[in-house]
Formats: sequence, C-alpha cells, structure tokens
Amino acid sequence: MIFINICFGLITPGRMRGDWDRLSVLQLDWAFDDAFSCAVMSLRIPSLTKEALLFSSALFFVSNFSFSQTILLPERWLFSTTDSLIYSKASFDDKEWNHIDVPSSWNYLGVAWYRTHFVINKNLSGDSVYLVLGMIDDADESYLNGVRIGGMGKFPPDSQTAYDKLRIYKIPKKLLRKDNVLAIRVYNMMGPGGLVYGPIGIFDDHDFNALFNPPPGPKKSFHQLVTSNGLVAAVYNEQRNEVQYALPHIFQAYDSSCAVKPFILRLAPSIDSKPVKTYYNHNTHVITADYRHLKVSYFAPFTIEKPVLIVAISGWEGDIKKVSFSFERGAAEVVSDSISFPSHPGRSIKYYIFSYSDSLHNGDEILQEVKKDIAVSKGFLLTNEISYMRGVFAKCHIPKTISRLERRVMEQSIAILKMAQVSESEVFPGSRGQILASLPPGGWNISWVRDGSYSILALNRLGLFQEARRFLSFMLKAKSNHYVHFIYTDGRDYGVGVPYQISVCRYFGLGKEESDFNQEGPNIELDGFGLYLIALSDYVNRSRDTMFLINNYQEISRKILDPIVHSIDSNGLIRKESGPWERHLPGKQFAYTSIVCAAGIRDFCALTSKLNLLDAEGYMEAYTKLLNGILENLVVNHKLIKGNVEAIDPEKHDYFDGGTFEAFALRLITEKDLFESHMRIYRKVLGVPGGIHGFSRINNGDWYETAEWILLDLRGASALGNFGDRRDAMTLVKWVTDQASLNFGLIPELYNRKTSTYDGAVPMVGFGAGAYIIAISDLYSN
Repeated sequence: MIFINICFGLITPGRMRGDWDRLSVLQLDWAFDDAFSCAVMSLRIPSLTKEALLFSSALFFVSNFSFSQTILLPERWLFSTTDSLIYSKASFDDKEWNHIDVPSSWNYLGVAWYRTHFVINKNLSGDSVYLVLGMIDDADESYLNGVRIGGMGKFPPDSQTAYDKLRIYKIPKKLLRKDNVLAIRVYNMMGPGGLVYGPIGIFDDHDFNALFNPPPGPKKSFHQLVTSNGLVAAVYNEQRNEVQYALPHIFQAYDSSCAVKPFILRLAPSIDSKPVKTYYNHNTHVITADYRHLKVSYFAPFTIEKPVLIVAISGWEGDIKKVSFSFERGAAEVVSDSISFPSHPGRSIKYYIFSYSDSLHNGDEILQEVKKDIAVSKGFLLTNEISYMRGVFAKCHIPKTISRLERRVMEQSIAILKMAQVSESEVFPGSRGQILASLPPGGWNISWVRDGSYSILALNRLGLFQEARRFLSFMLKAKSNHYVHFIYTDGRDYGVGVPYQISVCRYFGLGKEESDFNQEGPNIELDGFGLYLIALSDYVNRSRDTMFLINNYQEISRKILDPIVHSIDSNGLIRKESGPWERHLPGKQFAYTSIVCAAGIRDFCALTSKLNLLDAEGYMEAYTKLLNGILENLVVNHKLIKGNVEAIDPEKHDYFDGGTFEAFALRLITEKDLFESHMRIYRKVLGVPGGIHGFSRINNGDWYETAEWILLDLRGASALGNFGDRRDAMTLVKWVTDQASLNFGLIPELYNRKTSTYDGAVPMVGFGAGAYIIAISDLYSN
C-alpha cells in the first residue's frame, strides 16, 4: 500500500486563514505524517490562497488499491540552510547535515537543501516513472543522482512562488539505480517553507493513475487511528505499523507561546510481517493490529487515569519474547517498563508502558503506579478497557432499530466524544472538561465553542449528562472577556461591547479564551452565545438538572444573554461579526449567527419561564426582533435564506451558505413551503455532484469551502427529518455511514468534492461524531 505523508502546522491561526507572524511563534520543530485525501491530479491549482494550501491537512487522497510498484521514500531527510550546487551531486558527503522530517515546514526565509538516500530492490513496470513531491513552498530545483529532473518557481533575484503547484517530475529512463540520492534545492519567500505537504514517492504508470483517479462511491481513504484517555493521545498509522507520535496532553497548545509537543515518536514493534488487520477493538478506544501469531493493542487507559500509553501483546510466549520496541524521544524524557501475565497454557499477555517525565510529572513514579494497577487487574487491563467503553455504550440512549453499520459508527462516535474530553485528572485544572473540535491527527485539537456545542447536544441525546455538564461548566469558568473592546483599522470598535463569558472563538488548552489573528484582525464571533444557550437549555430539559441553571442563572443572563441583546443591530439582526466560517474583520451580518442566537434566546426563555426563574418578556422581545429581522432581511422572495445581509448577487461568493440549514434543523422557521424551496435551490447550488452526495459550505469559494462538509450533510439530514422527508435524510446519513464504516468508523471534516475521499481534519468531534449522533437520534425518534 502507498503511504502518503503530510505536515500540518501544530498551531493553525484559524480555519484556513493564516497569520504568519503569529504562526512563527508556535512553529513546529517536529513533524508527523498523515494519510489524507485529494482532488484529481492537477499541476496547477490557481484558485487556492497560500494560507489555504499551507494549512490544508488534506489535499490528496490515498485509495484502497494495493500499490505494489510504489517506492516509499524515507520520512527523515538530511537538511542544510547553506547553499551550494555541489549539494546536488550524488557523491557529496552529507553525513554531518541535520535531519528534518518530510513533509514538514521549516519556518526559514531563504534557500535550503534537502537530501535523501534510498535503495530500490525492485523493478518498476510501465513506460513512465514519476517522482511526486507534493507541494513545495515556494520554489524548487530537484536532482536525482546528480541530474536535474525538474523545478518550479524561480529563485532570487527574480524570485517567483510556485506554492500552489503539485510537483510531479517524470524520471528519465535508466536514471534510477539500486542506490539513489535525491537532492532538492528550495527557496522560501514567506511563510513556513519547504516540502510542506502532499504525496511523496516514486510511482509507475499504474500506481500513478490509481493515486489520482480513485473509484467512485464509498472508499477507504484514511489510514490513521487515535487513542486517548483525555490525558494523552497517540496516533497509530496502519501503513507504517507504528505509533507515529504520542502527545502528553490532548489539546494543541498550552497558551499563545507554547505548543504541546510529542513525548515519543515512531514507536514500532520488531515484527517482520505486516498486520493482517487493524481496527478499533469493539468500536472502543483500543487500537488492535492482528498479526498471524500475535495481537498488538495500543490504548491510553481510562480505567487507569494516568498519562501513559499502553501496548499489550498477546499470543504464544515464544513469539512474544522475540518482540521489542524501537522509538525516538520527543520533547520530554521517555520512561518505559513492562509486565507479563500468563493467559492460557503456553500463551501470555505482556503490557508495555510508555510515559514521560517533565517538570510536572515523575515518569518513574507513574510507571510504578501503573504496574501496580495492572497487577491488581491480574493482567486483565486490556479486557477491562474494552469493557469500560462497552459499558459507556450500554448506558447511552441508542435507537434500537438502527442498522448494524449505523450502530458501529454510532458507537465509534461515542468513543470519539469520550476521547476528546480533557480528563478530570489533567494536571492543569483549568483544562478539565473541555472538548476538542478534533482529535489528532486532525489539526483542530482545540476547543471551539461552535464545535463543542454540537458535542454537548450529542451527549445530551445519549444521556451522558455528566460529560455534557463538565463542558458547560468549563465554558462558564474559562478565562474570557478579553474582547470587550477591539478597535479595528477602520477605527470602529468590533468588541462585544459588554462583559461576556463565552469565548468569541475558542480556548487555549489551559482554559483561556483565544481568538486567532491574521492581517484582517481577530475572529470575533457572536454565534457562540446563542449556541451555548441552545446546548444548556437542551441539557437541563433532558437531564432535569435544574440546579445547574439556578446556580449559574445570574452569570448566564448577564454575560451570555445580555451580550446577544446588546449585539442586535437596527435591522433586527446580529451586527457585523466574523461569523461561523471565521471571516475575521470587519465581518458581515451572517444568517447563521442570527439564527442560532434567536434559537438560543427562545429555548432559554422557554426553560426559565417554565421554572419561574425569569421574567422573559424583555428577552422574548429580543427573540421576536431577531426572528423578524431574519424574515425581513435574509429570506429572499419567500424562496430561500441567503447567507448574509451584504450578499446581493447570487453569482457572487457566499450568497448561499449551508449554515442556513440551522433555521430548519433548530425549528426556528417551520414553514414547509419555504423549507422545501430553500433545500431545492440549495441542492442545485451547493449540492456536490454525484446524487448521494451532500453539500458544500458556500458558493464560489476555494477548494476548502466547496468541498463536501459532513456537518452540513448531517444538519441537512436533521432538517429534512424535521419536515417529514425521511427518505432524503436517510440517504445523507447512509452516505456518511457507508464512508465511515470503511474508515474505522471515523468521520472527517470534509469529503473531497471530486473524489469523495477523506479531507480536512480527521476525526472531527462536534462537526463529525457529534453531528452524526444528533442526526441518528433525531431521525429515529422522529
């Protein structure tokens, strides 16, 4: 099988819109691999912005074909920031050079050289052989065995970028030999720089065509699994048969100056054969690789709430004794130990324990405590872990009539929600309870208000009220209120204007409000206030935990409700802000924001009135004003809801916005004629070609915006179900289910518009697992 590499910046300034100065503070000094998806092959992608390209975690795909004629290049290359054409020669002595993982970025302006040595022990068939190097930022000259075989962009003094070109160079016949040297000269004008991401390898005709032209329909296109217990997270790659990295915390950054870095890299067993099968054991957090005579399971344990990665090997004792593990140290001191137990005559299970030591963790003490816990379990830790998560499933409200595949994806989605919540045993108290937008390897392992609200709604439907309450509490306690005022370059104050509690964007790992910046200022998003009220009201209604509301009522009304009321403009809509798709400043009057804020006020007032907690009259006036503002300013000719007030021309960017589905999914608008007309028109404009496929985000956007958004597929399904169109709703759900069932039960951020392969961050939590659970629950309850 082909293995595709990718580098994704550890701290991204925002979803596809970058700020290079801020990124440089948190730039990676390590890199990891990612199997990922892509559009059909194109040598030029002119529509993409540099920010979009360099922060994409998914521009190319890996199909489920067997790539027998693919040469996998090494992950670790040699690297130098000096410049001399002698470096292109195969005979050059480079043994003193530094190392760099490829692909990755090096955050250096100027010229640098990459070199790698590789051996070919097989013949490539076909008339043509191709070197594919992915995307290089900005210009390159590529040499194989001392011969220049290609280059794109220009070097100084007439420098010219080619960051948006996929490097594909045809290798001259007979140039390849058994021992080879590939040397690449790279010039970076701005931004991260280097061999930043994309497919990297040597392909014959057959494999080249298979890579860039996958078959239609559901397909396997993702090859990584993550395990987490809310304390540590580890990513396993089924193609390299290794744990690519393990993180000491599941969130992406402590604060604005310090990123979370792996404590261990490339953890691999010394087993010559490849696994026959790799999977999530019983849809839990336990990753299991089946070899012919052994089973190897990887997991971060919930039953032992410690920052450790466990590897359990079960099989014949003689086979187990032959296995050892190799790994590379990351940013902390790695500590490890093992303990064995007999299982059946001649068979045993051996647990390898990996942890770390830093200023807050004594790794040796952790190891001893974990060994005692495993001993107490009498060697049944692996069984206990699977039983723990299966016990969680048993407590959940899962519709009894769902299909076998739906149940599998539903259970895996529950496991993802559990893995994505920071543990109560986390060493940083302010971190506890937050739920991430994605788990690694997805690049959004950050706590977003928007994504998190869908996670809470999913937890409520499942009956996992303790988990929902923990995240609701986290947001009420997190340090925020940093954007009461913000003067933009136009002299206007785009701050919230009054004291507030819910972040205007997202949270750092330590529990502090964060808003990402670019050249257009920060993201100041006001939809989070409404979304929090929706999630909170749903929680109290389902859990009957009225004391949570009573105890926090003053804070909620003053710092969540009042900011919404304060933000209503004279036209009855929420004023200009950054919106759900993070447009920075000055922003627009987005439909999504007014929709969720109106629904939030409605739900909260209904709840508090029922409990006699609030004279709702004043707030209900705000709800009525928002609803009328939507009907008067955003509903066009009683046929559709447009994406924002400023949109005039249907042919222009973001006139159509899939976020408008929430008006119907949340039952804010219940008029069936408008709904049917809206969905019919949106299907024509935002519908992804292919019949069963769903919706893109907006019209006339870049590749990211016009990819298929699984959140919109699933929220569209909930809306369709609300209006009695169960057939179309189930078609969308089945499409997502069939895709996930071929990809470990994981749900991505996107499907590539042309190939339907996994794109964006994987696995998504609120926008993926959460939205799926909501859709299944809604459709089967309806």
